[in-house]
This record gives sequence, C-alpha cells and structure tokens, in this order.
Amino acid sequence: MTLAPSLFDATISQLTYGLSGLSQRQQLISNNLANIDTPGYLTHDIAFEQQLLQVMNNPLSNAAAPSELPQPYTRNDLQVRNDGNNVDINQQMTELTGTSVSYQAEVNLINSKFTMLTTALAPIN
Repeated sequence: MTLAPSLFDATISQLTYGLSGLSQRQQLISNNLANIDTPGYLTHDIAFEQQLLQVMNNPLSNAAAPSELPQPYTRNDLQVRNDGNNVDINQQMTELTGTSVSYQAEVNLINSKFTMLTTALAPIN
C-alpha cells in the first residue's frame, strides 16, 4: 500500500534551499562584477547543488534540504590576468543569466506547489 504524500512534504524545503542558493550565487556574481577591475580579486561562487541533488535523488527518503548553505569558495580554475584578477565578464554574465533562469523556474515551481495546496484545501461549494 502506498501512502499519499504529506501536504507539507520536503518539496517546499528543497525549493526554498534552491532559491537561497541561487540568491546567494546572484549576490556573489554581482560582487564579482563589481570587482572586475580590482587587482588581485578572485571570482567567488557557491556550490549548493550537489547537496540538494543528494537529498532529492534518495528514493527512500522524503528528507528536507540541508539547513544551511555551504560557504562560498574562490574560483581558481579561471585564467588570471596580469593584475591578479580572474573575473571574466563573459563567464559571469553567462552565469548570471543561467542563475536568473533557474531562480525564476524555482519560483514558478514553488508557486505551483502552493496553488495545488490552496486548491486542495479550498471548500467545495
């Protein structure tokens, strides 16, 4: 016998975690772009997707997302200019676009989840 999922399953937690991670990434990208001409500045990013995927891909668990985002890290895989800065405007703008699209998709998913809950809980006339 299969049990119906709880109204407040882990989906909301997982989507909220994803939104927080994407929001943090947007802030880091903005900071990277603001420091594009700062000598010695190195690009920063946040890697939250792996932790979220581990929770989501566990079929035996209805686990909530991790409670905290990982710490941002310094990107050492990008080419460093003569001034010691490794911010690449094209790479950062691509990241910003992808992050914005992902954020909007997650907002749409969470809105859909709440719409389904509202519909399910609405009184029948």
